[in-house]
Amino acid sequence: MAAAPVISAPVFSMSAAAAETAALPPGASLAPDVKPLRTYAPKENPGHGDFDAADRAAIENLLYAYSFAYDNYEAEAWLDLFTDDAVFVAGTPGQPAVSFTGEGFRKFWTARMKAFAKSGNQRRHLMSNILFLDQTKDTAHVSVAGLLTNAHDGKNFSPVTSLNYEGWLVKGPEGWKIKRWHDMPDAPVPD
Repeated sequence: MAAAPVISAPVFSMSAAAAETAALPPGASLAPDVKPLRTYAPKENPGHGDFDAADRAAIENLLYAYSFAYDNYEAEAWLDLFTDDAVFVAGTPGQPAVSFTGEGFRKFWTARMKAFAKSGNQRRHLMSNILFLDQTKDTAHVSVAGLLTNAHDGKNFSPVTSLNYEGWLVKGPEGWKIKRWHDMPDAPVPD
């Protein structure tokens, strides 16, 4: 069995020119039409109470689990938060976004977490603002803002970037899962 590739820099932080000629990982493709969510556009008054509170709590817990699993390099637990056919789009300002699906999505992010676990960096995703743009009995569309921090070797703490996520979730036999996720931080994320 081949060793997992070491990922030293995120594939989605390359220049547009380099991205057009660079080989993307299996299961990845450019997603130039995907942009960060920059509008506040819920379909209904966000203060309405016409939703299932248990579902809303489950969705929030799913989003918090996203942070805890990623920050603790638990790739299998993190990937289990997504549907089998999930689409994960990652991008940074001024660069083309990259879309991941299928086995390529799983292999890339597993390798990335393994490499990052060895880096001496401890990241924390602080998911503070969850806005439900739309929710039905079995679907939800959310906007999530937060902060990414880093502590290096337990000595130096620093903010990394503000987070801008958009997600589409579905409810199935196992509960709520992420069907599509846009990871579009407000500034480049260094390794």
